[in-house]
Amino acid sequence: MVLAAAATAAIAACDSTTSPRLAGVATGTTTSAATALTISPSTAAMQVGTQQQLTTNAPLNLQSQVQWRSSQPTVAAVSPTGLVTAVGVGTTQITARFSFDTATVATAAIAVTAATGTGTP
Repeated sequence: MVLAAAATAAIAACDSTTSPRLAGVATGTTTSAATALTISPSTAAMQVGTQQQLTTNAPLNLQSQVQWRSSQPTVAAVSPTGLVTAVGVGTTQITARFSFDTATVATAAIAVTAATGTGTP
């Protein structure tokens, strides 16, 4: 009986409201559902040397937990805040995910062309 009370107290102290890692985990009689992560805009056409700010639908309290990655950093680099910088001609996928959730991933397709007026073919 004492162990059951201690386990109940531990569950109550660490639920999805106190730890984002527990989102979607049953705590007592309720379950918190995780929200699908999306990137906006989901596609972008850029020229070398330009920048585009991407955003997610992450709740305000979890935005600092979003991690950004470019599949082709030589085409477009992405900052920790989702600012994409076009650095070379080509295409890349920018992904965003929560640092605590490797299964939930959002993607955006980025196409980069040569800057106009630079004499580059």
